[in-house]
Amino acid sequence: MTHAVAFHGKGTEYFRIWIVNVALTVMTLGIYSAWAKVRTQRYFYGNTYLAGHSFEYHAKAWRILLGRAIALVLLVGYTVSAILLPVTMGMWILLLAAALPWLVRSAIRFNARNTSWRNVRFNFQASFFEAFMAYVVWSVVAVSVFPLIPYARRIHDYFYVNHHSFGGRKFATDFSVGRTYLIYLYGFLAIVALLVAIIAAAFAIISAQTYLHDFLSHIPFPAITLDYPVLTAVALGLGGLFVATFVATMVTNLVIGNTTLEGGHSLASNASPWRVGWIVVSNTVLTLATLGLFYPFARIRLARYRMGRYALHAASDLDDFTSEALAQQSAIGQEIAGFFDLGFGL
Repeated sequence: MTHAVAFHGKGTEYFRIWIVNVALTVMTLGIYSAWAKVRTQRYFYGNTYLAGHSFEYHAKAWRILLGRAIALVLLVGYTVSAILLPVTMGMWILLLAAALPWLVRSAIRFNARNTSWRNVRFNFQASFFEAFMAYVVWSVVAVSVFPLIPYARRIHDYFYVNHHSFGGRKFATDFSVGRTYLIYLYGFLAIVALLVAIIAAAFAIISAQTYLHDFLSHIPFPAITLDYPVLTAVALGLGGLFVATFVATMVTNLVIGNTTLEGGHSLASNASPWRVGWIVVSNTVLTLATLGLFYPFARIRLARYRMGRYALHAASDLDDFTSEALAQQSAIGQEIAGFFDLGFGL
């Protein structure tokens, strides 16, 4: 049986939460941001429904605040050392390379263990070495050898999905690297097409202006000047954002569409990359045009579409499945959040 995901959040409701979060975060010099994240996550999770039941977010704000404090200390230490003691840069690079896998693993596990559906918790278990290989070694390789970026992306996706579980039942995703390369090829061709279109449009505008100037030179008419560098930067920015979103949506469809949950269940994602790209670009324009006030509505708009394109193909009755998962979770006595599981994200 197929169960579609639904999102019931409303822009006006989230706007009230968001504006209070912003005000209190500013008043407390950023300290309240941890509590703001918890309120935001609980609103979005609580309005995301699968088979008639919403998700829940259980994180404690102080753990998020502690995680951010640790990340801030590392960032400040790196910045000060880079300015005052450049000779220590090598040491900091090694320290950050060693800390990154722990930060990534801890943050993912924190979010997983504090998320539940029908009282059954998610979990994430991966070793430091696995995180180091996925997020340090392969990231460095991808940056150094550009054609390996799609391969590194698949490694990241495998690491993220294949170490998650739900009530002790493991998730698994499996797809060919060739499909990832094909998606990135589409993205590369789209970037080339974007550059060609911008260059062609610039020549067309310049030619049209020259023609009109010559044709109307004897008529008093206010001169119109265009800031080509700014227009080009805007076109490249919005176009690049669209392409990046397009590629990310196709990759997400690929990863989730090939993900299974132990017990014969499978996930599906059929979001249109064109639609998501349009939503993200138009949200960006409207948010900038309203000086940020459209941001809450933009998040709701995107979440409503994306969540609505996810689904679970259940191989058995979900009541029986969650009952068994809950019993197994209780029998194992799963640690919900260890001391070193902290939230680092914004």
